[in-house]
Amino acid sequence: MATMVALTFASPAMATLTGGPPAPTVDGAANGGAVIVVLKAQHPDLNMRTQAAALKSATDADQAPVVAAIKADGGTNLVQVPEPSEVAATLSAAAVASLQANPAVAQIIPDPQIQVMPTDSLSQPPASTQPSSRGASCPSNPNPNKPLQEGEADINIHASNGTPGAPDEGNTIATGKGVIIANDGANNLAGNPNFIRADGTPVVLNAPDPTADHSNDEDYGDASSMVAQGTVVYQYAKALPNSTLPIPANCTFIIRGDAPDASLVDLTGIDTPILTTSQVMAGIDATVMTTHADVISESFGGGASVRQANDAAVAAGVTVVVSSGDSGPQGTFDIQSDDPAVIGAAGTDSFRLIAMDDGYSKFVSNNMSALSSGGTAPTNKLVDLAAPSWYGSEAACADGVGGCPPDYPVESMRGTSESAPLISGAAADVIQAYRDSHNGASPTPAQVKDILTSTATDIDAPADLQGAGLLNVYAAVRAAQMMPGSTLQHGNGSSSLVADPSQLDLQGNGGSVTSQQVSLFNTSSHPVTVKGTYRQTAKEFQIGQTVTEAVSAPDPSLPVPHEGATAAKTIHFTVPRNIDNLDLDMIWPDPTNSNRLYYQVFNPEGALVQESYDDGTLPTATRAGTIPNIQHVGVSDPQAGRWTAKILWGGVDQDLALAQPTPGTFTGNLTFKVSGQDFVTASASKPVTIEAHSSATVPLNVTFPATPGDHPESVQFTSGNTTLTSFPIARRTLIPSNGGAFQDLITASVGRGMGQLNTFKINVPAGLSQLTVNFHAPDASADNVITYTLTGPNGTVVQRVSTPNTTGPDPGAATLTATAPAAGLYEIDVQMGAAMSGKEFTQLVQGTVTETGPNGP
Repeated sequence: MATMVALTFASPAMATLTGGPPAPTVDGAANGGAVIVVLKAQHPDLNMRTQAAALKSATDADQAPVVAAIKADGGTNLVQVPEPSEVAATLSAAAVASLQANPAVAQIIPDPQIQVMPTDSLSQPPASTQPSSRGASCPSNPNPNKPLQEGEADINIHASNGTPGAPDEGNTIATGKGVIIANDGANNLAGNPNFIRADGTPVVLNAPDPTADHSNDEDYGDASSMVAQGTVVYQYAKALPNSTLPIPANCTFIIRGDAPDASLVDLTGIDTPILTTSQVMAGIDATVMTTHADVISESFGGGASVRQANDAAVAAGVTVVVSSGDSGPQGTFDIQSDDPAVIGAAGTDSFRLIAMDDGYSKFVSNNMSALSSGGTAPTNKLVDLAAPSWYGSEAACADGVGGCPPDYPVESMRGTSESAPLISGAAADVIQAYRDSHNGASPTPAQVKDILTSTATDIDAPADLQGAGLLNVYAAVRAAQMMPGSTLQHGNGSSSLVADPSQLDLQGNGGSVTSQQVSLFNTSSHPVTVKGTYRQTAKEFQIGQTVTEAVSAPDPSLPVPHEGATAAKTIHFTVPRNIDNLDLDMIWPDPTNSNRLYYQVFNPEGALVQESYDDGTLPTATRAGTIPNIQHVGVSDPQAGRWTAKILWGGVDQDLALAQPTPGTFTGNLTFKVSGQDFVTASASKPVTIEAHSSATVPLNVTFPATPGDHPESVQFTSGNTTLTSFPIARRTLIPSNGGAFQDLITASVGRGMGQLNTFKINVPAGLSQLTVNFHAPDASADNVITYTLTGPNGTVVQRVSTPNTTGPDPGAATLTATAPAAGLYEIDVQMGAAMSGKEFTQLVQGTVTETGPNGP
């Protein structure tokens, strides 16, 4: 994950080049290497799309003396970025020092690398035995002689009804026609048969080689989610060659995206899995200024600099969608997705493929996936909405190329890297539907976001996991047609409320109340009476007894089903009636952090409902594993009755075409716990009647709980018994300005990207001689690292420390100190490492803020 850096900019007008203090260097940039030189002169008054030529001319002139100085000092790998105006290069420390004295330079920061696609190809891991062979029919297909449509994702989000040749749902109104989407790696898949239209024209525009078919599995999956044409018929038996039950050859499918008539352009045009931040920023600028994309889809993590480029793109009228990350449910946002200007994409489960692969006849989809990043971001934002992410579909690919599995040109798509392109395709559909009904005018990015979030389907998950809910393309395009200014004379059957803004991100003192308001537009052709109700989750409570089971390796002579070999005795538990959310957790104290266990969960009807996930790195000769030894899943609205959890070896994040690896060697006990959470509701607004195709402003009084930290909630706007929209609210209660105690609850990790990150903030008064923050973590194991960071009001890190420490008598203790702190809002971050010890389900970190005045405490 890229390092987050704070950027500060001077006035938009060209600064007078006078002497002054040297430009600051940030995070080691003074040592040279790959750096970004930020100019003082910025031009936010020039629109990157409509005034591209003027912006390019102005920034070229501003950057010319800096570029000349870089070349004179032997700089290499030069990249010029128009917005924000920056010049990147590889420089010596002496060259950096010289540029610090240049009066045109505002700041010099590192140019970190960004992994825009996986770096390793998928290889066939050794299987201990072959799957057993039993008869099976073509699952979920009413007519085995006709192909199903992939993905199941399109059905779940109401872009399609899943039957080729029958009228689609969202795609009856809009297919993204005339809309351009930018996604990295598009040039290298332009020639894949599923990205060629029926008339022979390519979906990908401006590809240097229109026959190219050698991209990366990540990019194939992204493109398939958005613009796959559905023109190639595939066989499930070849896509899932290791399935537990053999699949008949006549069980076939096609792959079709949710915006098949949109066009695709390459975001950067650079064919490498690792790019510098400046290359990504330059690609975003070129996408807006030159290829004139309407939507940018980003399925990769970045940093604050990429956020700056995204903000400029949004200001120019481009909708930007960013995957939230695959690091688990609490406080794990990828940095650029926490930007309020972009659409942050969370992920849900789609289990048709897994049920087919593992031989299950029933499944339930549309719970939050175990990998989906959520929680409240440091910026105090929640995810915006969710789309399928866990094996949501098959995607067009190329045999054994760039991580695609061998032997057949498809892959099973997974991760919020699928959620983001699905939402990007839906954004293209919304833009087309809006243009078709508004004399060709395009909606603003804010309008696109409001329409997509407001029409999402509430799936009864907590607000900090689902945002507004599950993407609903059909509802979104119908609402887009009826937004103010529509040329349609009659109602189209839309019955949505479109909220503006899309969410509220608030912070305040404990016990205080802030007055807010939200505008609701009624897209229907009749008046609707709406009532608002606050909804938040109550404290978790345990259901039944904690269960301990012994883990052992399976008999190597027995066949291994593709779901994995049995690792421990199957666990049964009873779920009572009227539970809103079910939480299932498993831990095992493996000191090597290298043994993969996971579980599949089945409801009383025997349907697959959930499966757990981790993405820890297996041990190598040089480092220990980072499998976190803890797994968590959630289920919304669980059915009452006797449930089952199968404990299995496996859980590797890999394509379903690949065989399960050999089981691990861990022997010991695992512990399994079942808990529940109910929703607590309270009145948010009195009933208000909104006339047809009209707006009403609804006042909201939002209360901050007394306990410091994050308390997300939503407002359920209902008409009768129907929820029309679920409106998320982030509430961050500040630590009292005079200091005091606070607590941080650490719950889980999936061993990928980043561990759980929780943020606290405090308004520090003027005149203090010292600010001290003390912490204590109960588990100070070597594989249970917690990092604490104190950041000042200007965004600069004051101090960062970690536990366990070896400098004092208490290895679980840590202290952050700011001497003579400037007055303002300080941020305190508590971040879990990728690995965990597996010794406890949760741990409560205790924190205390102490302030010292000039004459003592």
